[in-house]
Order: sequence, then C-alpha cells, then structure tokens
Amino acid sequence: MKKIALLLSFVFLLNMQPAHAEDVLPKSFFSYLGSKYLANPGIILIDQSDNHVVYENGADVLRAPASVLKLVSTSAIALTMDSSTVFRTAIYATNKPGAFVILGDDDPWITSSTKERNANKRAYLPTLLSAALNNRNNLRVISIQYTGVSGSDIKSAKRALKKSSSIKTTVLPKGTDTSTVVTEKIAEIVSPKLSSIIRFTNLYSDNLLAQRLAMLAVVRNGFSANKTGLNNMVIDKLTGLGVNTAGLNLEDASGLSGANKISATTVSQLLLKIRTEPQLKMVYDSLPVGGVSGTLIGRYKGTAPQAVGLVKAKTGSIRHTVSLAGYATSGEKEYVFVVIADHVGRTKRIQNAARSAIDRMLGTITKPPVIPTTTTTALTTATN
Repeated sequence: MKKIALLLSFVFLLNMQPAHAEDVLPKSFFSYLGSKYLANPGIILIDQSDNHVVYENGADVLRAPASVLKLVSTSAIALTMDSSTVFRTAIYATNKPGAFVILGDDDPWITSSTKERNANKRAYLPTLLSAALNNRNNLRVISIQYTGVSGSDIKSAKRALKKSSSIKTTVLPKGTDTSTVVTEKIAEIVSPKLSSIIRFTNLYSDNLLAQRLAMLAVVRNGFSANKTGLNNMVIDKLTGLGVNTAGLNLEDASGLSGANKISATTVSQLLLKIRTEPQLKMVYDSLPVGGVSGTLIGRYKGTAPQAVGLVKAKTGSIRHTVSLAGYATSGEKEYVFVVIADHVGRTKRIQNAARSAIDRMLGTITKPPVIPTTTTTALTTATN
C-alpha cells in the first residue's frame, strides 16, 4: 500500500508541473494550486499573446462551472444583437373602451420590484398597467392583451399593483396585425443599451438576467425556447467562433444548476475570443476587476494585494463549486485563465478558503502592466 501511495504522489507531482518546461511558473503557484480546499481543480493558463498553453491540468474534464457560465450566456446575446440595442415596451389604447395592448421587445431588464427599480433604474412594468387603469373611463375591469412580454412578468406586475381583479390579461394571438388594433400610445418604458445590461449581469452575477439574455438569444436565432434550444444555440454560437464545445451540456444559462457541464478548455477558448472579437468587447468590458469592482471588489486586498486591479474575471460559486475565469496581467503579458474547483466543500469557510487559494495563486504571476516606451528622434531643421 505504501508503494502505491508513493507512486500516486509521484504521478500527482508530475501533473502539477507546467505543461511546457520552457514556461516555468513560480513554485508558490503550484503550492497554492495544491491546496486541499481546491481538491485538484480543472485549470488552464494560456499566454494570450500567442495562445500558448502555459499550464493545464484536468482542463478537458466536464465540470459544473457555476456563474462562470455567464460568460457563455452573455457572449451568445452579444453575438446576436448589437451593443447599442435598446428594448422598448409600450401600452396602447384600442378602438374598444377599456381594451389595451402591450407591445414589447422581450426586454430582459423588466421588473415589478420597486427595490430593483429604485436601486438600478430597472424598467418598471407596473407603470404600464397603471397607465391603463388611469385611462379606463370608469370601467370596473379592463382587458390587456400582450406580446413581447412574458406571462410571468405580467402576473408579477398585477401582484405589485394589487389590482389583479381589475385587470384581465391574455396573450395577443400570433399573427395579429397590431397596426390595425392599436391606436394611441399611452405609456412606454425603455431599457438601457444591451451593453449596459450585459455589464450589470456579469459585474453583479445576476442569475435572472443571464437566463433571460440567453433565452432571448435562443429565440432570436430561431431555436426552440427550451433547454434543447438553449444547448443548440450555444453550440452553434461557440462553434461559429471556432471554440471546442465537446461534451458541453446546459441545464440553465445562469450556472445555478450543478448539472451544467463544460470544460475549462472550452471556457478558455471563449475567453480568447472575447478578448479579440469586436462583437464580444462588451462582454470583456463587463467583467469585475479584482479588489475594485463587482463580485471581485472584496477579494485580493487581503489575500494578494499585489494583484489588485490586475485580475479581470467572472466569479462563480454554487454547492461544491468555486470558479474563476478571466484575465491576469503579468507585466508585458496577459494570461487567460480558468479555474473550476468542483469538489470543494459546501460550507462558507471552505469555499472562502478555496477562493483565497485561487487568488493567492494568481497573485504569484500578476505584475503591473509594462507601458511601452516611445523612442523619439531629435530632428534638426537646417536653415539655408
């Protein structure tokens, strides 16, 4: 048994070495990577300048990525719609008294929560229902047909107003020529640009927004609005970028499900594209910065202060998974990295220890960016 244990230890140590001998990482990098709290995670580190894999271990193993999956969801919608896209939802009067129509763009930013409305300036759907009630001409009950808004959002808006009995709502039949139905626009709510919605989604890891954005991409790309359609759409978009999607399988688009499966290799290839594809710039710009913003604002300051401001990444955390994927500045280089630790404990203490190990590990390779110096040649002007 002792011989077997020694052999296994030797194999593990071999696997913990850099993928290429010429790219030697600090010993402390491997010390933190070997933390018991990370429990042998899937990891890949790539030199972004030439796509050279500096180190990888278990990168092709399919794992539950947690909210790192939002990189996929937001990339899908970024590849589907323009960054300047604005979503509008309006309510219109009709020729029939007390009858109204809501026409929407499937706005993911819509809410019926006053808290979200006030804190984040979300498009507040009850505003439209209130406008209809104010134009009901003393009728006890009004009717609203709707399209481009989900039924669940309509129900939430009615509950928020506490006027469910006064408002009868039905889906507008498919194929209806709305120009022959609606008359005057009564009220309208407008979302910010798509780039701003994506920024909020990744910066604060908003699960509902990620799901809505991905499903919007599903529908806009002509796929069925279900789990099968989600998988088909994601595979279509990623393979279109040249990203390897082997084994990818999604239960949702937010990362909440532990049944989601994706490899660190797939995520790393997407990150390389996010850095270079113009359409995906809004995804790159949306990522939190270590010790500075979003879900990374509380990290690095106490664990790896030298890395503050030098790590730009998407965080992830669900039961048994702690993950981080993004970019690390190292002087003249920028590394693309993915760490998916999917065998960590479920307690807050253990998960925090896993995050600390990841942050300290990245802290061993981060360095302030080197600003290229410009050489100027003195010019002398000869006067004749």
